Amino acid sequence: MSKLHRAALESELASLQSLIAEAGDADPLGVLSLRQRVKKIEEKLAELGEQKHHADVTLLFYGKPVDGSRGIDAEFAGKALQSYQSALSKHMNSLTGRALGRRGPVPERSLSRMNIVDVVHGSFGFRLEEDSEEAQMFDTSLRDAVTAISQIIHDFSDPSDAIFEKAIDDIDSRTFLSVKYFIELLRNEGAKFKLVEDNNEIELDEAKVERAYQRVERTEVTESEDQIAGTLVGVMPVARRFEFNLGGTEEIISGPIDARLSADFLERIENDEQFIGRAWRASVRVRNVRRPDGREKIEYILTGLIHPE
Repeated sequence: MSKLHRAALESELASLQSLIAEAGDADPLGVLSLRQRVKKIEEKLAELGEQKHHADVTLLFYGKPVDGSRGIDAEFAGKALQSYQSALSKHMNSLTGRALGRRGPVPERSLSRMNIVDVVHGSFGFRLEEDSEEAQMFDTSLRDAVTAISQIIHDFSDPSDAIFEKAIDDIDSRTFLSVKYFIELLRNEGAKFKLVEDNNEIELDEAKVERAYQRVERTEVTESEDQIAGTLVGVMPVARRFEFNLGGTEEIISGPIDARLSADFLERIENDEQFIGRAWRASVRVRNVRRPDGREKIEYILTGLIHPE
């Protein structure tokens, strides 16, 4: 649960305790009602003291679409929340190794769905929480996705070009497009943004929004499915990487292995002479990143092996 929510509860608690002290014995019924509210807030704060492992994040907006603490442009708010939710869904699917097409529905989108559980005033924003009532021993996948998207937004706006380039080297194409749309929306609508997640805060002022916008407008991340023929040189199950000699050339390509290929399967390949050093057709996902300065990086992700006929 975010520190923003804790701060709001602590502020309300202090106000209630002040009202109780001022009332004294003059209004016993009013004091009783105030004490009941104090008890509920103390219970909520006690719950916050317990470590939570599900996703919980607050998105705050400032600038032109926001009318102080009174309201926010409904169309802007809907688009912003939709693009943020879309980025979470697509990132979760990429982590589980599902190959996302350039278009079409995201598989098992319900697993990444967040609920609006509170409206935050002061600026104007929304607190989103994972729809999960079960206690968790470890962080959920959706919580990890929220943290990852927070980091991506931060890195896209960071003054360091090296940090931005590292971020785009690790992002899949559909997640990139969702984050890009979110940043474009902020910039085109004259909005500023703050994200609060547990003890982590990310704020994009006007300068940071503009920096992120200029970068994403000049960056392309594309992916396509292909097959390549050649010799399997080796696999590294722990590092989850492979090496492959392209047929008819001396070129050896290396890259990551898709999450859908199990560790047991990779270990069997590593120790089986019928795999290593033999001719194969490899199914790969080809990822091409074009940076703002025009440089390109091509990466091959191994998705399967097909024995040549």
